[in-house]
This record gives sequence, structure tokens and C-alpha cells, in this order.
Amino acid sequence: MTLMVTVASVRPVPAHGQTAVDSTLSCSEDLRLMRARIEQNYGGFRLEVKGTKLKRFESAYAALMVRAERTLGAECYFVLKDLIAWFDDPHLFLYETVRLDTAETTRRARSVATLAMDEAAVRAYYVSHARGLDPLEGIWYDGPLRFAVVPDPDGSKGKFVAVLLNSDSTIWHPGAIRARFVRRGAGRYDVELWERNFALHHREAVIHKNVLLRLSPGMWGKEFPVAPSDRGLLDPLDAHRPTLIVRNGSVIVSIPSHDGPNKAVLDSLVRLHEHDLMNAERLIVDLRGNEGGGSGMSASLMPYIASAHQRPSLLKQDEAMILSSDDQISYARSSFGPETSGFVKSLIARMQAHPGEFVQLADPSDPPDPPAKDSVIIGPKRVGVLIDRGTVSASEVLVLEALRSERVTVFGEPTAGALDYQSTSIVRISPNERRWFLGYPTITRSLALPSGGMRGRGIAPTVRLDLARIPDAVAYVEHELRRKSNT
Repeated sequence: MTLMVTVASVRPVPAHGQTAVDSTLSCSEDLRLMRARIEQNYGGFRLEVKGTKLKRFESAYAALMVRAERTLGAECYFVLKDLIAWFDDPHLFLYETVRLDTAETTRRARSVATLAMDEAAVRAYYVSHARGLDPLEGIWYDGPLRFAVVPDPDGSKGKFVAVLLNSDSTIWHPGAIRARFVRRGAGRYDVELWERNFALHHREAVIHKNVLLRLSPGMWGKEFPVAPSDRGLLDPLDAHRPTLIVRNGSVIVSIPSHDGPNKAVLDSLVRLHEHDLMNAERLIVDLRGNEGGGSGMSASLMPYIASAHQRPSLLKQDEAMILSSDDQISYARSSFGPETSGFVKSLIARMQAHPGEFVQLADPSDPPDPPAKDSVIIGPKRVGVLIDRGTVSASEVLVLEALRSERVTVFGEPTAGALDYQSTSIVRISPNERRWFLGYPTITRSLALPSGGMRGRGIAPTVRLDLARIPDAVAYVEHELRRKSNT
């Protein structure tokens, strides 16, 4: 059936017609520089790309170079993305930025594609076609921005556009097409997204827990239509923020992001609901789609999760190492506190003394940390943690800690598996390249890797679920925890 909206004008922005201001290098040179930065900085290359695997990498790289030599402009994204994807590490990523001058921004603003959109009509469409909607169709928000995602007016199957319902600048107007999506699997999409300056960015988008769209980087929340079972899982103003709801003796905490600013929000929720947490029969922590951030973000919730007697850790924790390079030394200077501190002075001195080698992150002369004391156990007897393949990085640290607790059961799918190489930095691949940057993990967990590693496998749940077949995963976990309490 056809969406009942009218097309005022559809004048496509030249999707790949970027100008010289986007990049000053050829795609083949960008590919070469990206590989060089990976080799210099990424511990996973040094430890794992050897022997037969190195031969496979060289073969893949040669094929990518052939593609790169015939690729121009923004299309280089797909070549560089495939180089990054070869390593299958969530902490290794391609970062794209486009700087446009005022004249180019103005030119693109005049040629933006538009689609007449009446919000009442589109809401009626979503309701009347509820059974046949793609999970992407609906009204989404990104902070103050709101979009209606509808089928592409060109009629192509599996293609969608995000139409602005409100504006975030004087040059973007309601009705403008801000993004284009192509479905490439269940809940997965390739995206062309136009930023505020009309620069084109590429993204991969995945829907988690029905209402969270991860655009990596970026996150949208679904406003409408939302099933009653999914309400309360997202903050209605900022999809990154945690939420807490209380129902039927259960406290349900949904944490989409471990990013630093969200710590204060979670801390506030925990303080506000201290009585509910202390007296709850069950606690459910929903980490589906969590984008990671800082592991300390969820510290205030840990007393309600941990147990006095803990199970052994599932992940071997060796001394963390850092691969010495110019980029890594710059990272150490900016990320570990003032350079006048003893730790940073020692680390930088050791890195400078061993270029191209792994250096122990902790100062070998420092005494070991004292053993942790048993936690004070408060709150619910049963705790459920809900995870999926989008549970990544710092949120995986929370999963590992939860699995050590005797009152926790972890439900869902294996996590992303991003803790072998940790703590990301973003670097230029060249002073002359303005568009493409490399994001890479700075810390190597163990020099024994890939032995004992988790990449490609993730953290397995205690109870494995096919989340695509469970309409209300939170209710399922709630039922299972209640059943356990009665046995």
C-alpha cells in the first residue's frame, strides 16, 4: 500500500559529488595511509596478523588497492570501511568528517531534496499499516530534532528517507530529507546522512530493543509508534540517557550509553529510587544496544548487582599494555592526567625508550592494588541483565562484573566482544587528509592475544535468547526471575 503524502519536490543532492574541500588525497593514498596508521598504533595488528593470517591480509589489501585506484571522492568510504572491517574489532573504526566553506554549504542548501509531510497524516499511516511497517518506519528523535521515516518516494523496496519535522538551523527546513536508508538485513541499514552544514556522512545503522537506532556514531530514539511493552526504555528527550521504571515489584533500568555525561543522570536516578531499589524483588538492567563509554558510569548501580562471594572472572585480566608510537605517546599525554604526575612521566619515558614495542601500562615499580573488599549486599535477591550484539565496550565490563554475582542471570545474545583492545583514540591519517580519520583502541589487554580473546565471540549470556522472536524481552526476563524466586 502507498503512503498518503504528496511529493512537493524531490531534487536529490549529488550524493557522491563532493568537492576538493572534502579531501586532498586520492583514495589509494588514503588506503595506504590508513594501513600505515593501523600498523603503527593497533596492538591487534602486531599480535595477530602473522603467518597465514598475514598472507590473507595482504591478499585482501591488494584487492582493496585495485578498488581504490578507480574510486573517487566520498565513494572511498566503502574501500576504507572494508579495510577496517577485515579486523572485526568494534574499537577499530573509520571516522568521517567533512568541512565545507559557506559557499558550498549555501549551494547544497539550495538543492536539498524535500518531501511534503503532514505529521497527522503520517501518524495515521503508521497506525493503519501497523502490521506491515518496517521496524525503521516511524517518528524518531535526535535531541530536539524529529524525523518521520517513510518509504523512499522512488518506490524502491527496502529504501527509506528521514524527513525533518522540525529544524535545527536556519538553513534546514521541515520537509527536507535529512537521511536515506537502504535495508541490508533484519534491523540493519546503510545510511547516507546529511549534517547541519549539508556535508554527507556515511553510517551503518542497527535497531536495538525496537526503539533505539544506533548510527555509530550517533543514536536516535523512536517516538512513534511504540509498543506499550517498550515504553520507558528510552529518555524521551535524549536517547543516550538511562531510564528507571518501577512495576510489579521490579525495578527496570535501561542504559543505552556508558558515555561520561550519563553517569550523573544514572547516579541521580539511583538516589531518587533508593527506596524502590532497596525493596525491589527483582532488578532488570537492560544493556541492549549500549554504545559503551566509561566503565565507571554505572558504578552507583553495582551495590544492587554484586554479591559478597563472587564467581571467578570469565576474562583473564593480565597486565594492560600500550604499543609505543608517536600517536600513542600523544594519547598518553592527553588521557592519563597531567604530564607532571608520576604515572604519566613514567609511562611516557618508558614509551619513548621503547619505540614500536609494547610497554606495561602500570609502572612496574608501583605496589599492587590491595584486594577488593566484599560488597555490602542490598536490594533485590534476583537480578537480570539483558544483552545483545550491540552491547559493547564499557557495558561489557558491567556484564563481566554482573556474571561474577551469585544473584545475577544474564539473558539475551552474546555481546560485541570489544575488550581485547580497549580505550579508543581518533587520529589523522595524514596532515593533508581532512575527511578520513582512524579510530583505534589504545590499550592491549594481554600479550597472549588472540589466545583467550573474546573478539568475534563476545560474552555469552547465561540464558541465550533469540531476541527477534521475543516481542517483550523485559517481560520475559521478569517472568524468569519471578519463576526462579519461586523454586
